Amino acid sequence: MLKDRFRISSLTWMIFGFAIVYAIISFLNHLCFRTYGLDLGLYTNAMYDYAHGSMANMDMIWDTKELALADHFDLYLILFSPLVYVFGSWTLLIIQITAIFIGAKGVHTYFKDQARIALFASFFFLSYFGIFSALSYDYHSNVIAAMAVPWLFYFVREKRFIASLLVLVFIWIGKENMAFWMVFVTLGLALIYRKDRKSALILLGFSFASFCYFLLVLKVIMPLLSVEGDYLHFAYESLGESMSEAFIHLLTHPIDSLEIFFSNHLPNPRFDGVKLESHILLLISGVAILIRKPAYLLMLAPIYFQKFFHDQPMTWSPGAQYSIEFAPILAIGVFETVRSIKNEKFQKYALIGTAVLSLACTLRITDQPFDHVEESNVQFYKKRHFSRDYNTDAVWKAIDLIPGDKAVCAQNPYLPHLALRSDIFMFPYIKSAEYILISSKEYPYPLQTEELFIEIEKLKVDSKWKIVFEEDGVYLFERVK
Repeated sequence: MLKDRFRISSLTWMIFGFAIVYAIISFLNHLCFRTYGLDLGLYTNAMYDYAHGSMANMDMIWDTKELALADHFDLYLILFSPLVYVFGSWTLLIIQITAIFIGAKGVHTYFKDQARIALFASFFFLSYFGIFSALSYDYHSNVIAAMAVPWLFYFVREKRFIASLLVLVFIWIGKENMAFWMVFVTLGLALIYRKDRKSALILLGFSFASFCYFLLVLKVIMPLLSVEGDYLHFAYESLGESMSEAFIHLLTHPIDSLEIFFSNHLPNPRFDGVKLESHILLLISGVAILIRKPAYLLMLAPIYFQKFFHDQPMTWSPGAQYSIEFAPILAIGVFETVRSIKNEKFQKYALIGTAVLSLACTLRITDQPFDHVEESNVQFYKKRHFSRDYNTDAVWKAIDLIPGDKAVCAQNPYLPHLALRSDIFMFPYIKSAEYILISSKEYPYPLQTEELFIEIEKLKVDSKWKIVFEEDGVYLFERVK
C-alpha cells in the first residue's frame, strides 16, 4: 500500500520528460540570445512598467507613446507582472511552459474515465508541433489562453458552468482575438451538447457574450486607447480594409477566397508552398479525423481564417505561435473520435497511429523546417542549439557594465535581457539612451547587415559616444556627458 502511494504516474513521467525538452528549447534559446525584442523584450518591459504602477507603451519600437493595450489588449501581462520581481527576464518563458503542462493536465482530466485514452491524448498534446514551434519563438499570450481551453471543455461537460464562465473570461483577457475564437468554440460546444437544452442555451449565451466582449474591445476600448483612434492589427488586405469588408468578400467571392486560402497571394514567389505545408501538416496531425466531428471543425474556423488569409507569410507557416490554438481542439476532438470506436483492437491501433502521425509532423518541422522556423531554435538535439557562432561571453560582460537604472538602446536579441528598466529601445532607435549595446555578428533586424556595419562605424567616430567595451565584434557605447 505504501509503495502504491508513492508510485509515480505515467503522466508525471511524461511531463517530467517533456519539461526537460521544453526547457532545453526555450531556456537555451534565451541564454544564447535567440529570444528577441519582438516579442519577449517588449512584453517583459511591459510587465516591468505594470509592476511599477505605470501603463506600458510601445516606445521600445515606435516613435510614439502608443499604449501596449492599444497594440494588443493583453491583460495577462498585468496579471503576471509581480512575478518579474522573482524570475526577472525569464518570467514569461517559465509561465509559458507551466501553462502548457496545465493544459496537458486539462486534457488528461477530460479523459480521466479512460486511462489509456487520457495518456495518449496527453502525449499527443505535449508532442504537437504547434507546441514545439511556439516554445521555439519567445512568449505569446495566446499560448496561455489556448492552454485553458481543455479546462473549458471539462467544466462544460461536468455542467460546472460558473467554473466554465471563469475559464472563458480568463481566455478572453489574453488577447483581443481570443474572444472571437471563443464565439466559435462555445458554438461548437453548444452543437455537441444540443440534446441537453439547458447546457446548449448556456453555451449559446457564452457565445453571444464572447462576441459582445470582442466588439467592445475591438471597436471601443482599443480605439480609445490608441493614438490613431483605430484598431492597429487588421492585416487582411487581400479581403478588404475592414472586418465587414472581409466578411462580405468571403460571401461574394468564394472562389477567389478559396484561392487565397490555399495559395501564396503575395507577389514574392519565395513564399510559394508555405500554406501548402501547413495545410498538409494540420491534416495529417488530426484535422482530417475531425470530419467525423464537424463541431470541432467549427471551433477551428476562425483560427484557419486568421492563419491563411493574413498578410504576413510567417503567420501561414507552422512556425512560432501561429498553430498553438489547434493543439487543445485536436487533442480533445481527435481522441473523442477515437473513443467512439467500439472495437477495442481498432481503437488501440487508432490511438497509436494518431500519436505517431502527430509526432512525425513535429519531427518534420524540427528536423527539416520549410519556412519561418529557425533550425537552431527548434533542433534541441543538435550541438548548434547550445551555442552561437560568436563569443556570447563578451555580451554578458558588456551587460554587466550597464547600470540597471540607465536608459539603453540594444540590438533585437539583447533586448529581453535588458528590458527590466524604464527606458529601453531597439537599435537603431537610440532616442534618450545613455548606453548602446550592439554586435557586428548578431542578427541585424530591423537593419540589413551592411546597414548595421555602417551604423557601428558612425558611432565609433561620433563625439557624443565613447566605447567602454569592445570584444569580438561586441560594442558597448556610453553617451558622453
